[in-house]
Amino acid sequence: MTKKDFILQLRRSLSGKLGSTEINEIAAYYEEYIEIQVRKGQEEQQVTALLGDPVLLAKSIFNAEYNKKPRLNDTTFFSLGTRVKSVCMGLGNRLGIKVKGLIEKSFHDKRP
Repeated sequence: MTKKDFILQLRRSLSGKLGSTEINEIAAYYEEYIEIQVRKGQEEQQVTALLGDPVLLAKSIFNAEYNKKPRLNDTTFFSLGTRVKSVCMGLGNRLGIKVKGLIEKSFHDKRP
């Protein structure tokens, strides 16, 4: 496969999954990598063959990028709820309002 075909398939496979800036950076990286290997004496088709299927490469890249991004889960929501509860109790104490009973009814103190 030529460098041009490899990069085109890689871009198509990442399209809609990552932002255009990220896709451009990834494509530039692989274009440069292929060019460097060609300058070292390898054939372009040999380099792209060693890189593997660009569709599978795109899946690996997407999974790596996706796993770097923070996601909300039950523990995150519990942690957030605990912080909100602490802030409400602190404000209530400063204002002279008894909020503990109200908060306990709202935040059923259950850990996931």
